[in-house]
Amino acid sequence: MRFYKLESQQSGEKLTALSTRQQRLIESAVNYHSLIQPGRTLKYKIYMGQKWQYPRLMDTSTLNGVLTDGAGLEPFLEFSATSLVEPKSVFSPHYFAGDEQIIDRNVRYILLTPDDATDTDVEVNNPQRRLSRIYSKLETNTPVLLDTLREAQRKRGELIGRKEAKHADAYTTDFVNRSGDVHHPWVEVRPGTPRADAPQAILIGMHWLQAGGAERWALETVALAKQAGYIPIVITDRDSHQPWITRPEFDDAVVLNLTHPLQERVGDATLLRAVFEQFNVAGVLVHHCQWLYDRLWWIKKYFAATPVMDSLHIVEYKFGGGYPHEAVTHDKWIDIHHVISPQLEQWLTQVHGIDPQKIVDAPLIDLTAHTSEPQFQPRHDEKSLTVAFVGRLARQKRLEAFLLLASKLHKSSPNTYKFIMHGSGSMDIVRDEIVRRLGLEGVVEFRGQEVSVSQTYADSDVLVVSSVNEGITLTTIEALRAGIPVISANVGSQYTLIPPQGLSRRSTYNFVKDTMRSLDHLLRDESTRERLWVVENDNLNEFAKLETANSFVTRLLHDWKKND
Repeated sequence: MRFYKLESQQSGEKLTALSTRQQRLIESAVNYHSLIQPGRTLKYKIYMGQKWQYPRLMDTSTLNGVLTDGAGLEPFLEFSATSLVEPKSVFSPHYFAGDEQIIDRNVRYILLTPDDATDTDVEVNNPQRRLSRIYSKLETNTPVLLDTLREAQRKRGELIGRKEAKHADAYTTDFVNRSGDVHHPWVEVRPGTPRADAPQAILIGMHWLQAGGAERWALETVALAKQAGYIPIVITDRDSHQPWITRPEFDDAVVLNLTHPLQERVGDATLLRAVFEQFNVAGVLVHHCQWLYDRLWWIKKYFAATPVMDSLHIVEYKFGGGYPHEAVTHDKWIDIHHVISPQLEQWLTQVHGIDPQKIVDAPLIDLTAHTSEPQFQPRHDEKSLTVAFVGRLARQKRLEAFLLLASKLHKSSPNTYKFIMHGSGSMDIVRDEIVRRLGLEGVVEFRGQEVSVSQTYADSDVLVVSSVNEGITLTTIEALRAGIPVISANVGSQYTLIPPQGLSRRSTYNFVKDTMRSLDHLLRDESTRERLWVVENDNLNEFAKLETANSFVTRLLHDWKKND
C-alpha cells in the first residue's frame, strides 16, 4: 500500500529493476515521509551503502545527507514522489534535532545496503567492537570462566527483575514542561478524527524483520490480521538489513522500518498521528517493540477504546526482565498480556502483581509443528548418535557451550558422535574462532538457510539446547514433533516440556558435564532415548491442551472487528 504518487513513469520502471528487498525498503521510507509530510512533493536520492552499514530510511541523516551526500557518495537512483495523504490535523514542515532546527531542502537521502549484507558484516566493522572483541575472546578461549562471570550477572539481574517496577510515565508536554529542562514550553498536537470510511487496520510492532522465535510469531500475526480482513501496519524499531521484508506476509501490508533518531517532538507522535488519522485502527499488537511500548500512553490517551495486546516470550534477567519488564511498567495501557509459558505467567502475577485476568497463556504449538500424531524417529546408526544445535548464532544461544560439548565428546569417543550446528547470526565469526581453537574442523557440520530445519531434525537423533536463557523454545517443539528427544539447559520454562532426566544444570561447566552423561545414556540404550521422547511428547500434548496462540489471536481479531 502506497501513500504517494511517483512523478514519472520512468521512475517506476527504475524502481522495479531493483531487488524486491530494496524496492520494499524504499517504499517503507517514502511511505513514512509521505505520511508525516502530507501533500508535499519530495525528491528522493537513493544511495548504496556498504555491507557494514544498516539502511537509513527515515532518521535525521535522511534530511541532512550526512551519511550519503555529505560523505561523498553518488546516488544510483533519483525520483520525486508526491504524498497522497489527506491530513485531519496540521503537520509541521519543520524538523528539529532537540531544539536545533534541521534545514529541509525538499530532498530525502536514503541509504540502502547490498542484498547479501549480514549482521556479521556490521559487527566486524563496528567501531565500538573493542568490548565485544574482549567478550568474544572469553567465549573463544575461556567459556567456563566467562559463564561464571555471566552467572553472577544473571543472579544480580534476576534480583533486580524481582524488585517492584516503577511504572512508566506518559511523556506528555505537561510532564516535560514541568521538568524545568526546556528552553520554551512544548505544545501538544492533538490528532484529528479519521474519516468514517477509513480502512480497518491492525497496528503491529516488531523488533525487526529477520529470523527469530518472537519474529516468527509476529510474522504469523501479520498473516492472521490479513486473513481477518485488516490491513496490517507493521512498525519495526531495530536496525537490520530486514531480509524478511520480502516475505509474502508483507504483501499489501504497510511496513515502516524505523531508523532513529526520528523527526518527532515532545507532544507530537507524528507517525502515530498520521496512522490513526488515515486508518480505523481496530487494535494494537506489540512484539518486542520498544518504540511502540513507549507510545502506548499516546494511543490510550487519544484512542482509549483501541485494545492493546503484547506478546512475551522470555524473562531477560540481564535487563531486569527485558520486554516482560516493559509489559509491567506499561501495564496500565495494555489490555492483554499474551505469554507463551507458565514461567512468564507466574513472573507477571506472583512477582509483579499483574492482574491474572489480563494474562493469557497461549503456547506457540501450531506455529511451528503441525504433526498431530508424531512418531518416534529411530536412530540413524546404532553405533553413533547425531547431536543437533538449531538456532540463531546469538549470545543467548550459548553456542560456545555446544561446541565445547562437541569437543569433549569427540576427544573422549572419536567417531561415536556426529554434530550438526544449524543457524547463522552475528556470532558467525566467534563460532569460526572457537572451531579453530578446539580443532573441530570437519567434526561439526555447519548448516544455514540452504538446508531446511526439518531436514536437520530428520538427520538427527537428539536436539541439544545450550541457551543461557529461554522461554520455551520453538526448536524444542519442532524436534519433538519431528520424533527426536531434547536435552536442554534448565533455563526459562524448558522444564514445562522436558523432565529432569533431560535437563542439564545451567552453568557451562555443569551443562557440558550433565549433557555428556545424558548423551552417553542415549547412545548406549536406544530404549532410554525413546522413553525420553515419549515423556517429552506427552508433556507437549498436555501443554497443547491450552488454546494455542494462533487460535486465541484469530478469535481476538474477530472480536475486535465485531466491537469496532
